[in-house]
Amino acid sequence: MNRHEYQNRIKIPIEFGDSTTKFLTKCGTHIATGYKRIVIGGRGPYIEFAEDNIIRENMNIPTDEMWRISSDTSFYIEYRTNDMCNVKIYLQKKTVNYADYQLHYYYISPFDLKAGTLDVINSVRQSTIFDTEKFF
Repeated sequence: MNRHEYQNRIKIPIEFGDSTTKFLTKCGTHIATGYKRIVIGGRGPYIEFAEDNIIRENMNIPTDEMWRISSDTSFYIEYRTNDMCNVKIYLQKKTVNYADYQLHYYYISPFDLKAGTLDVINSVRQSTIFDTEKFF
C-alpha cells in the first residue's frame, strides 16, 4: 500500500498532532494523550509520541526484550501495553533508512489504537464497486 492510500484512510491529522487526543488500545487502556504526527514509511503508518504524551505506567518492557536497552545494534526498545491487547510500542534508538523516525520518540501502529471512541485508521480499504451489467 502506498503513502496516498494510507493518508486517505487515517482519520486524524497526519502532518501535525495535538496535545489533547486521548489514545486507547482496543482493549480500552489509556496509553497516550496527544501526539506529534503520523509517519508513513516503508513499513506503513506509525503515530509519533513524545515522552510527555506516553502513559508509562500502562506499558512494560517484556523480559525477552530487555537486551535492547543496552544493545548497540538494536534500533529500538520494545514496550508492550499492560492489557490483553499487548500492543507493541517502539522507542526509537537509532535512525533507519525507510522512515523519518526521530530518536527518543515512541511509535505505535494506528491499527492498534483508538482516538477516543473512534478507530484511528480505516482497517479495510474501500472496495471498488463494479456495475455487473457491463459483464453480462
